Amino acid sequence: MKTNSFVKIALAVCLLCSLSFSAAFARSADPGGHTNRGVRYARDKKYDKAIEEFTKAIKAQPKDAKNYTNRAQVYQLTGKRKEAIADYGKVIELDPKNADAYANKGLLEVQQTKYDAAIGDLSKALELDKKNTSALRYRAYAYLQKQQWDRAAADYSTLIAKMPDDIELRDRRAYIFRNMKRYDLAIYDLTKVIDKRPNDAEAYRRRAYTYRLAKQFDKAADDFRKVLELKPGDPDATARLKYAEFKLRPTPPPIPTKPIPASAGEEAARRADAERAKARARPTPTPGG
Repeated sequence: MKTNSFVKIALAVCLLCSLSFSAAFARSADPGGHTNRGVRYARDKKYDKAIEEFTKAIKAQPKDAKNYTNRAQVYQLTGKRKEAIADYGKVIELDPKNADAYANKGLLEVQQTKYDAAIGDLSKALELDKKNTSALRYRAYAYLQKQQWDRAAADYSTLIAKMPDDIELRDRRAYIFRNMKRYDLAIYDLTKVIDKRPNDAEAYRRRAYTYRLAKQFDKAADDFRKVLELKPGDPDATARLKYAEFKLRPTPPPIPTKPIPASAGEEAARRADAERAKARARPTPTPGG
């Protein structure tokens, strides 16, 4: 499935973890002061200088995971995904139980459409931190993109149980159920979306598509009419409404037909064929018989 406006997600970026460190702690674990300077530069959005300082901090403390985390997050903020993934990989090597590193690495892999790798890292993040709803959301999206419908539905169902008012979750689960041909469940979720967004023409359109797949053409027609009310003249809704109305027309009874009598010539030809067949079927007399 291609990524489109329906399945797009807002990929959030976490704040620099070291911003919460106290000045005293930072000084005690920051030979040369590079970490502190990097944090200040990052706060001021001077990202190139922040990366320089965090790189110096890494050289001074190559076994300290926080410096890789700091630099990874600046790379993440500046769209340097490949470099950020490499740094999060180093964080995981130094601190294998760092759930945030797995989650952020998985998020970046989703952005790069590396869904198998993302699923692995996000699953590890959830193993370490079962309450990480962001990791669960991105894994659900990765499953959706892989068309692993059962797993995607399970993750979105877990999220909906935790966040029942998040309409985007229901919208995506409806899409999944429609692909699973579980039309009643898809319609249920889309109805919830429409209840929250009664002027959302696209939600009515998606429910109309689903009604049509379920062969409920009367309800599909109603929803296409609502789309046209909200978006007058919409060509897609106009065409699909005509089709739904056509399917609702009663089927005319079959026209009775009478057998067409054979002509005299055809009847004579059939009798001649029958006589020849009988003649071939008679036994041939033997000599002296």
